[in-house]
Parts: sequence; C-alpha cells; structure tokens
Amino acid sequence: MYRVWMDCDSGFDDVVALMVLARAPGVELVGISTVVGNTHIDNTTANTLAAVEFCGLDTPVYRGAAKPLAQEPQTIERILGAGAMGTLGRRFPAARGTEADTDAVAAMAATLRAAQPGSVTILATGPLTNIAVVLLLRPELAAAIDSVVMMGGSATSGNHTAAAEFNAYADPEALDGLLRSGVAVRMFGLNLTRQILLTPDHEQQLRALGTDRAAVVADHVGFYLRMIDSTAPQPMALHDPSAAAYLRWPELYDLQPARVDVELSRSIGRGATFCEFRVPRKAQPNALVATSVQGHEVMARVMSELQTLLT
Repeated sequence: MYRVWMDCDSGFDDVVALMVLARAPGVELVGISTVVGNTHIDNTTANTLAAVEFCGLDTPVYRGAAKPLAQEPQTIERILGAGAMGTLGRRFPAARGTEADTDAVAAMAATLRAAQPGSVTILATGPLTNIAVVLLLRPELAAAIDSVVMMGGSATSGNHTAAAEFNAYADPEALDGLLRSGVAVRMFGLNLTRQILLTPDHEQQLRALGTDRAAVVADHVGFYLRMIDSTAPQPMALHDPSAAAYLRWPELYDLQPARVDVELSRSIGRGATFCEFRVPRKAQPNALVATSVQGHEVMARVMSELQTLLT
C-alpha cells in the first residue's frame, strides 16, 4: 500500500496524473497540496479542487506556496491557456467544495509527524517549494518519507529554456534543498517523459466513449495537442502523469542512480539539472533518475484508467 501525498500546480497534466491514481488499488491519497507553478496559486487550487470532485475523491486539498523561495513566480499560462487549463470548449465543472483551513506546509508536516518511518510517498508534479519549506523547518520529518517521486528536471535538454525544465526553473532553490536533504528522490525528467506520448488517436479514443465526462477531458487533450500549432494536432509528451504512472506500474520503468545538481546562478543556465551517472566513481548518488520506459504500454494503461473513470 502506497500512502501518497500529492503536491501539484494543476495544470491539465497534473489533473491527468490525479486521474491515474484516483481509483488505484494499493494507493491511499492522504493529502493534496497546491503550489504556484503552471499558474498562480488561486488557479492551481481551484483547478485541483475541481479535479478532486471530478474524480469522486474526498481527499482534502491544502493551499500552498504563492511564491518560489528566491524569485518571482514563473507561470506559463501563455502556453497552457487560461488558468493553465486550455480547452477546445468544455471545462471541468467548478468545485462546490473548498480548500482545507490548514495551509499546505502545516498539513504536510502534521501528516509526516504522525506517520511511521518511511511510510509516506510524496508525488511532486510542480515546483518543490512546499516540500522544501517543510524540510527546512522540520528536517527530522524526512524520516517519514519513503521517497519524493518528482516530475521535473532533465538529463538532457530543457523546455522552458534550452537548459532547464519548467518545474526545476520555477524554483531551483527548492529542488536544491530537496536534493541536499537526504530524502530518497526519484526524478522523472524530460528525457523520460518525452518517451511517453499523448497522440491525436488518444483524443479520438476519449471522444468515442460518448459521455459528457469524456468529452470534457477530450477537449482539454485536444487543446494540449494543438499548443504548438492550433491547426494541426501533434503528439505531445505526457509529463506529470509519467511520474504518477510509476507508482502504479514501476516494472515498466528503468531508473539509474545518479548525482543530480541544479544550477542556481542567475545566468542562462538557471534551473538546469546535471545528472552524473558515473557513480560512485565520480560522485556520490543523491537520486534515482528515470532513464527509459515502455512508453506505449504506459499510455495504454493510462488510457484504460481514463476510460474506466470517464464511463
């Protein structure tokens, strides 16, 4: 049984990551926190609340950091659409419920404090601000964390800049804090997520389900596939759900020990992640980095989960 805390900056692909876990046997979602990233904190929180209700979950949602540790927010609504939830038409219904009264840092700390050693897995699909603050304030709580499974970074090139993946760029100081904390880190970067492709065929499979719920998700998938060219859908990497899918089907992934460092300078390389795989000869490892995956099989299983949830 995985006891999972999800920390997210919803965003469409965070929502799909939640859908992958929503009905997963052996996964207990103990809490969900929001963070500024894809969009501002009001939007990430509203999007997450809507997704939780859409999935039929009763997991509490906690509002988290509205700013990164050492810079202004780096949102990307200009790419992802209004509220980071671009769509061809239909939208997720607005949530009827509200966020929890407790803030994300206090709630995460309380959950870890009450947990058995190594019993909580943190799935991080946005910038790592909330997690870094918890570990800075209460470093002893690291003992309760089995691992942080994070979508972010890259062992190759970036996407937000030539060097940096967006989540790493959005709060590199937070990522650096996590990597220095001693917590087990499993990194699912662009080198991995680009092996798992969402395609126009998947959009059509969703539309073929014929339900209102499926049509909502298909319209968001359709926008995502047309972000580069609004007139011609093209395959796109399935970023955040790639990390969530690992919690379901780890046998489909290969991970290698590495030393991961993040560039903190205010230069063109800010947010870049450097993965040294020649361990321990060249450096001591501080993470497991996902390097390869059976991408077609992951997509087939993700689609099966979505079809079950949407019909």
